[in-house]
Amino acid sequence: MLVSGGATATKQLWLLGLRLLQLVDVQAVLLHGSSILLSNRFFHDPYSRHLNGMSHLWSVLTCCCMLTNLLAMLLFFRFISITYSTVQDSLYGGLEMYQFDSVWSDFWNNLQTHSQCCGVQNHTDWTGMLWETPEKEDQFRRLLLPDGGQTPALVPISCCRKQHHHCTGEERINLGVTELLRTAALHGTSIINHTGCFASVQNSLASTVRLISTLDVILCSMQVSGFKCKRSSTIAA
Repeated sequence: MLVSGGATATKQLWLLGLRLLQLVDVQAVLLHGSSILLSNRFFHDPYSRHLNGMSHLWSVLTCCCMLTNLLAMLLFFRFISITYSTVQDSLYGGLEMYQFDSVWSDFWNNLQTHSQCCGVQNHTDWTGMLWETPEKEDQFRRLLLPDGGQTPALVPISCCRKQHHHCTGEERINLGVTELLRTAALHGTSIINHTGCFASVQNSLASTVRLISTLDVILCSMQVSGFKCKRSSTIAA
């Protein structure tokens, strides 16, 4: 199934959370770091009231950005299931476009080769996904299944396990923008990867979110420490 053109309200919410979370790295470097520098002892000089006021303003802006980061993380984790569902739908949409769009074919070939996976959930996801029209489906069924089989069993070459002889032999067939494995090679399904690619994408996304969240917590902690040091030095003065 392809992802529909009109985005629903829930998908807009998860997209908002993800977009906000993507701002964390840039904002953290520019605002957290700059605010810490502006909060140093130089700007506490009583003769530098203008710069000291600017430091206070920058601190307020940074607090707002910290709250934005927190909101972004909460939104992302609140709609994490929607995020994964949308990613999964996009992957299924890519299956349908694989044979007719070089961008999607390159994406799937790279993903399946590097992650050693096949399909979204497993290799059977490719069944019925490689035909543009019913006429072409009938044509290739007659070509590949002369024994009268009902369902053509084809998967991309990138589903092959590494260095298997069937992946480089005569079982390859070119149907369009890329090469596929024909039915005869798939009788022994041990030559292809069975694990789906969605698990790999899911783990990669979760690792990225954990990394960004950890960095943001560290930088926010540094900012809070800077506020406390600034307050202590102001009281001491």
